[in-house]
Amino acid sequence: MNQPQPLATIAERVGITMRTLRKHTERDGFPPPAVRCGKCGSGLLYDLAAVQRWEETGDGPATADAPTRTVQPLSVLAAELDLTAGTLWKHSKHADFPSPVARCGMCANSYVYDAEAVRRYEEGTPVDPSDRLVSLQEAADELELSYGSMRTYLGRHADFPKPVKYTGPRPLFSLQQIRAWQDKRQRMRSTVAEAAAGDALEVEGLLTRAGVAAELGVKLDTVTRYQRRDTDFSKDFPESVRKIGRSRLWDRQQVRAWRDSRPSAQRQA
Repeated sequence: MNQPQPLATIAERVGITMRTLRKHTERDGFPPPAVRCGKCGSGLLYDLAAVQRWEETGDGPATADAPTRTVQPLSVLAAELDLTAGTLWKHSKHADFPSPVARCGMCANSYVYDAEAVRRYEEGTPVDPSDRLVSLQEAADELELSYGSMRTYLGRHADFPKPVKYTGPRPLFSLQQIRAWQDKRQRMRSTVAEAAAGDALEVEGLLTRAGVAAELGVKLDTVTRYQRRDTDFSKDFPESVRKIGRSRLWDRQQVRAWRDSRPSAQRQA
């Protein structure tokens, strides 16, 4: 998100001193502030691209004449909306709650929000307490898992829910999406465990170890030896495409292709 920035940040990005940039803000045509913090009043934030264009063209006219928006932190908005600060903070964790406009460097880096956008949300959007935005640590606490497990899920599973939005550098996830993903994973683990106990040949179109043995016409222990890939015969045995708990699942076409590429299969053909 292209957030408005305080002058200190813009001065660094443009490559001039803060003192010089303050003098430039007093000149005619300098872009007006895009946002004014409603909490402290002096927290002025500017559009970085507009200031960069002005600095490149000297004292030319500002490229935009949009009115300055006044934004508010949640504590001020809560009072205006007749809500408690805690209630509005909980609402801000929902996936469709308006994102913060910027940080106000004059207010201890607190986030500030577009008051009109938050007001529209509160007036017209039902609040679903089961679908709020959480950090990975908060998700781990809700699901009674360790933070390390959540980091592993995020790093190793391509279908793990992606972040919905960012608060600064911190990613926030939909708790409802993570719950649904975890429930699906638990169901899959149960299905695989039941299949292994009953020697089922496949689960959701993928072959179990028993299914691979049946496809190749060998014993289960032989499939285990193939998995080790410690002989010339089995060195290119296909990797499992999915692992649920300690159980592995294989793609049928890959297993068949490997079987048909064996010298014994070619001699029979």
